[in-house]
Amino acid sequence: MDTFPVDRAAAAVIETAEAHAWADMYAAAPSDWAEEVGVATRWVGGALVLTWAATGRRYFSRAIGLGVLAPATEEALDDILGGYAGAGITMFLLQSQPHCLPAGYDGWLADRGLEPFDAQDRLVRRGDQVPQQTLPYDRRLTVEQVRPETVDAWADFMQRVYRLDTGPWLQEFIGRPGWSQYVALEDVQIVAARGMFVGADGAAWLGMDGPVPGLGTTDYEPDAVLCEVIVRDGVARGARMFVTDIEAPSEGQDTPAYEYFGRLGFSRPYTRTHYRPADVSGTQ
Repeated sequence: MDTFPVDRAAAAVIETAEAHAWADMYAAAPSDWAEEVGVATRWVGGALVLTWAATGRRYFSRAIGLGVLAPATEEALDDILGGYAGAGITMFLLQSQPHCLPAGYDGWLADRGLEPFDAQDRLVRRGDQVPQQTLPYDRRLTVEQVRPETVDAWADFMQRVYRLDTGPWLQEFIGRPGWSQYVALEDVQIVAARGMFVGADGAAWLGMDGPVPGLGTTDYEPDAVLCEVIVRDGVARGARMFVTDIEAPSEGQDTPAYEYFGRLGFSRPYTRTHYRPADVSGTQ
């Protein structure tokens, strides 16, 4: 896979695409249920701050774009940390990447008791080219877009994969502007899922993938099939760019994810590092 670095302005566009997707994702949660489980978002210092208190899971309480969409300040950082403390959330993540400003940003994280936890390889693709080569598949996998009559089966699958109770939330995505959800089927059984959000700016974010390749499964082929269909659909819908990530990064690019994303025209412009509180145990 190509690894073309991008400047800070381009990185801000990329991170904004993901922030818009997650902001709309959380906005889709029914208000009564969202209040009950602590699902909320707010913007602090140009960054989107996610909160889902009931999960106890880091990935659903994190900040996107801090130091990239606008230079970070210690006041903004303390505001974010204070918000999590006030909500009783100890499992959360803040992100760092090469474009973060100011230069002492990572030091501020360390000074506040945060430490590197894991990393993601950011992937991007232009939207003006249809994938030229169909990926080679060994199995009979089919892809379907989730419809009202199949939404409950998809929602049940996602909750099992993520070990989460999403209440009435997932059903809200079907028919919601900007969103498309897809499932890969094998012998009529759902074996994988992934979603796409196309924002008003034409940027397409690929996420809500389950099980996560390299973390939740060693079977990459269903996700490869899904991504090919999603990219083709996104191009047909006029998406100007695609944004996603590899959540189980490999410095040597020696997992199947790099092969199929590379074949689909994605490149890796940078790696993001998640920071967590150093004094809180747990892996999620």
